[in-house]
Amino acid sequence: MPKANRKPKRGASLPPRTCSPFFVIDVESVGLHGEGFAVAGGVYLANGSALWEFRLACPIAECAGDDDDRKWVKDNIPAIEETHRSPKAMRDEFWKQWLRAKKDGAVMAADCQWPVESGFVKACIADDPARKWEGPYPLHEIASYLAAAGLDPMAKYPRTSSEMPMHDPLADARQSARLLSEALARMGNSDYPTPVR
Repeated sequence: MPKANRKPKRGASLPPRTCSPFFVIDVESVGLHGEGFAVAGGVYLANGSALWEFRLACPIAECAGDDDDRKWVKDNIPAIEETHRSPKAMRDEFWKQWLRAKKDGAVMAADCQWPVESGFVKACIADDPARKWEGPYPLHEIASYLAAAGLDPMAKYPRTSSEMPMHDPLADARQSARLLSEALARMGNSDYPTPVR
């Protein structure tokens, strides 16, 4: 075909690929920049269904943070059963969950992960510098997936019954996994569309 009649190529034509599984997490902390006192999530498939889940918590009194942030937590976060006596012990258990998920091929993701979830992962690595090469790379940002799919990443989406109450880290992680599933479906990376409600 003569050069004049060729159509220009427009970007790479990559086949759609299902991005799965994801290790979706949510952290509750003493304020945006305070220490995490609860973390939950699990491994979720592209259709949003869970392979396994976990929820960990420690006493908020053991965590660093400001008094005004502690008041906000008390007024807005539901009671979460404590599973560990210290933030470090909780982070150590979280790291075991992450390594389990990573071994099985999962990649870590969180919704609006700066500063809470990214700060929590950084604290896990600070606890044991030998972890520095085991962390998530990248730590996927679910809000960016939503924006790329044409969804508003800052909207408050209705929740299913398993995604209640708000600010329970497992309920929040489940909603994040469902919204990630919808974003992937809209971008052609999943065979399991889940409508955003």
